[in-house]
Amino acid sequence: MRRLWGPLMIGLLAAFASVGWVLAQGPSAGALTAQDYAEIQQLYMRYAQGTDFGNAEMWLDVFTQDAAFNPAANNLDSKPQVGREALAKWRANNFANRKPPYHYRHWPGTFVITPTPDGNARGRVYWMAFNPTTNPRTVTDTGFYDDVYVRTAEGWRIKERNAHSDPQPEK
Repeated sequence: MRRLWGPLMIGLLAAFASVGWVLAQGPSAGALTAQDYAEIQQLYMRYAQGTDFGNAEMWLDVFTQDAAFNPAANNLDSKPQVGREALAKWRANNFANRKPPYHYRHWPGTFVITPTPDGNARGRVYWMAFNPTTNPRTVTDTGFYDDVYVRTAEGWRIKERNAHSDPQPEK
Protein backbone atom coordinates (compact mmCIF):
# COMPACT_ATOMS: atom_id res chain seq x y z
CA MET A 1 0.00 0.00 0.00
CA ARG A 2 2.89 2.37 0.83
CA ARG A 3 4.24 1.93 -2.69
CA LEU A 4 0.98 3.32 -4.13
CA TRP A 5 1.09 6.57 -2.14
CA GLY A 6 3.90 8.10 -4.18
CA PRO A 7 2.41 7.50 -7.65
CA LEU A 8 -1.07 8.37 -6.34
CA MET A 9 0.12 11.71 -4.94
CA ILE A 10 2.04 12.51 -8.13
CA GLY A 11 -1.08 11.65 -10.18
CA LEU A 12 -3.29 13.85 -8.00
CA LEU A 13 -0.86 16.76 -8.18
CA ALA A 14 -0.66 16.41 -11.98
CA ALA A 15 -4.47 16.33 -12.23
CA PHE A 16 -4.86 19.46 -10.06
CA ALA A 17 -2.13 21.25 -11.98
CA SER A 18 -3.82 20.39 -15.29
CA VAL A 19 -7.20 21.64 -14.12
CA GLY A 20 -5.61 24.82 -12.77
CA TRP A 21 -3.79 25.42 -16.05
CA VAL A 22 -7.01 24.96 -18.08
CA LEU A 23 -8.94 27.32 -15.79
CA ALA A 24 -6.17 29.92 -15.98
CA GLN A 25 -6.55 30.03 -19.77
CA GLY A 26 -9.97 31.68 -19.37
CA PRO A 27 -13.03 30.91 -21.45
CA SER A 28 -12.41 28.84 -24.57
CA ALA A 29 -12.52 30.64 -27.91
CA GLY A 30 -15.99 29.28 -28.58
CA ALA A 31 -17.45 30.16 -25.16
CA LEU A 32 -19.48 33.23 -24.25
CA THR A 33 -19.63 34.79 -20.80
CA ALA A 34 -22.77 36.00 -19.07
CA GLN A 35 -21.57 39.52 -19.89
CA ASP A 36 -21.35 38.60 -23.59
CA TYR A 37 -24.93 37.33 -23.59
CA ALA A 38 -26.14 40.48 -21.81
CA GLU A 39 -24.32 42.78 -24.26
CA ILE A 40 -25.71 40.91 -27.27
CA GLN A 41 -29.24 41.10 -25.87
CA GLN A 42 -28.75 44.85 -25.42
CA LEU A 43 -28.20 45.10 -29.18
CA TYR A 44 -31.78 43.91 -29.68
CA MET A 45 -33.12 46.40 -27.16
CA ARG A 46 -31.25 49.37 -28.67
CA TYR A 47 -32.28 48.30 -32.17
CA ALA A 48 -35.97 48.16 -31.16
CA GLN A 49 -35.94 51.46 -29.26
CA GLY A 50 -33.97 53.20 -32.01
CA THR A 51 -36.64 52.01 -34.45
CA ASP A 52 -39.64 52.90 -32.30
CA PHE A 53 -38.45 56.33 -31.18
CA GLY A 54 -36.96 57.41 -34.50
CA ASN A 55 -33.39 57.46 -33.16
CA ALA A 56 -31.31 56.58 -36.22
CA GLU A 57 -27.99 56.88 -34.41
CA MET A 58 -29.07 54.39 -31.72
CA TRP A 59 -30.31 52.05 -34.45
CA LEU A 60 -27.12 52.36 -36.53
CA ASP A 61 -24.86 51.87 -33.50
CA VAL A 62 -25.85 48.21 -33.15
CA PHE A 63 -24.20 47.38 -36.50
CA THR A 64 -20.58 47.06 -37.61
CA GLN A 65 -19.34 49.55 -40.19
CA ASP A 66 -19.57 46.90 -42.93
CA ALA A 67 -22.78 45.22 -41.75
CA ALA A 68 -25.27 43.58 -44.08
CA PHE A 69 -28.96 44.06 -43.27
CA ASN A 70 -31.68 42.20 -45.13
CA PRO A 71 -35.07 43.74 -44.23
CA ALA A 72 -38.18 41.61 -44.12
CA ALA A 73 -39.85 41.12 -47.49
CA ASN A 74 -42.95 43.08 -46.43
CA ASN A 75 -40.85 46.15 -45.59
CA LEU A 76 -41.04 49.43 -47.50
CA ASP A 77 -37.65 48.75 -49.09
CA SER A 78 -36.70 45.11 -48.75
CA LYS A 79 -33.47 45.17 -50.76
CA PRO A 80 -30.34 44.12 -48.82
CA GLN A 81 -28.36 47.05 -47.39
CA VAL A 82 -24.60 46.74 -46.94
CA GLY A 83 -22.33 49.17 -45.11
CA ARG A 84 -22.93 52.06 -42.74
CA GLU A 85 -23.82 54.58 -45.46
CA ALA A 86 -26.43 52.30 -47.05
CA LEU A 87 -27.92 51.48 -43.65
CA ALA A 88 -28.13 55.18 -42.73
CA LYS A 89 -29.90 56.04 -46.01
CA TRP A 90 -32.31 53.12 -45.64
CA ARG A 91 -33.15 54.09 -42.07
CA ALA A 92 -33.62 57.79 -42.95
CA ASN A 93 -35.97 56.83 -45.82
CA ASN A 94 -37.86 54.47 -43.56
CA PHE A 95 -38.31 57.15 -40.88
CA ALA A 96 -39.32 59.78 -43.48
CA ASN A 97 -42.14 57.54 -44.73
CA ARG A 98 -43.79 57.22 -41.32
CA LYS A 99 -47.17 58.80 -41.08
CA PRO A 100 -47.70 60.87 -37.92
CA PRO A 101 -48.59 60.20 -35.27
CA TYR A 102 -46.28 57.18 -35.26
CA HIS A 103 -47.00 54.78 -32.42
CA TYR A 104 -45.36 51.41 -32.73
CA ARG A 105 -43.53 49.19 -30.26
CA HIS A 106 -41.27 46.25 -31.02
CA TRP A 107 -40.98 43.52 -28.42
CA PRO A 108 -37.99 41.16 -28.86
CA GLY A 109 -37.90 37.88 -26.98
CA THR A 110 -37.02 34.19 -26.92
CA PHE A 111 -33.33 34.76 -27.54
CA VAL A 112 -31.10 31.92 -28.71
CA ILE A 113 -27.46 33.03 -28.88
CA THR A 114 -24.84 30.48 -29.86
CA PRO A 115 -21.06 30.93 -29.69
CA THR A 116 -19.07 30.20 -32.83
CA PRO A 117 -15.61 28.60 -32.88
CA ASP A 118 -14.00 31.92 -33.91
CA GLY A 119 -15.09 33.61 -30.65
CA ASN A 120 -18.07 35.40 -32.18
CA ALA A 121 -21.73 34.36 -32.11
CA ARG A 122 -24.92 33.69 -34.06
CA GLY A 123 -28.41 34.30 -32.83
CA ARG A 124 -32.11 34.17 -33.47
CA VAL A 125 -34.79 36.18 -31.71
CA TYR A 126 -38.53 36.49 -32.16
CA TRP A 127 -40.13 39.91 -32.32
CA MET A 128 -43.63 41.26 -32.32
CA ALA A 129 -44.87 44.75 -32.89
CA PHE A 130 -48.01 46.52 -31.78
CA ASN A 131 -49.61 49.96 -31.66
CA PRO A 132 -49.85 50.97 -27.99
CA THR A 133 -52.63 53.50 -28.68
CA THR A 134 -55.26 50.98 -29.77
CA ASN A 135 -57.78 49.45 -27.41
CA PRO A 136 -57.59 46.54 -27.11
CA ARG A 137 -53.90 46.35 -27.94
CA THR A 138 -53.41 44.35 -31.10
CA VAL A 139 -50.28 42.67 -32.37
CA THR A 140 -49.73 44.08 -35.85
CA ASP A 141 -46.64 42.19 -36.99
CA THR A 142 -44.44 39.30 -35.88
CA GLY A 143 -41.28 37.65 -37.12
CA PHE A 144 -37.72 36.77 -36.23
CA TYR A 145 -34.15 37.87 -36.88
CA ASP A 146 -31.21 35.65 -37.79
CA ASP A 147 -28.00 37.45 -36.81
CA VAL A 148 -24.22 37.19 -36.84
CA TYR A 149 -22.48 39.07 -34.00
CA VAL A 150 -18.83 40.05 -33.78
CA ARG A 151 -16.70 41.54 -31.02
CA THR A 152 -15.37 44.96 -31.93
CA ALA A 153 -13.33 47.59 -30.10
CA GLU A 154 -16.70 49.21 -29.22
CA GLY A 155 -18.19 45.94 -27.94
CA TRP A 156 -20.52 43.44 -29.60
CA ARG A 157 -22.13 44.51 -32.88
CA ILE A 158 -24.34 42.93 -35.52
CA LYS A 159 -22.35 41.98 -38.61
CA GLU A 160 -25.31 40.50 -40.47
CA ARG A 161 -29.06 40.68 -39.84
CA ASN A 162 -31.73 38.84 -41.78
CA ALA A 163 -35.27 39.88 -40.86
CA HIS A 164 -38.15 37.48 -41.48
CA SER A 165 -41.76 38.59 -41.09
CA ASP A 166 -44.34 35.92 -40.37
CA PRO A 167 -47.16 35.51 -42.88
CA GLN A 168 -50.03 37.92 -42.26
CA PRO A 169 -53.27 36.34 -41.11
CA GLU A 170 -56.16 36.27 -43.52
CA LYS A 171 -58.81 38.90 -42.86
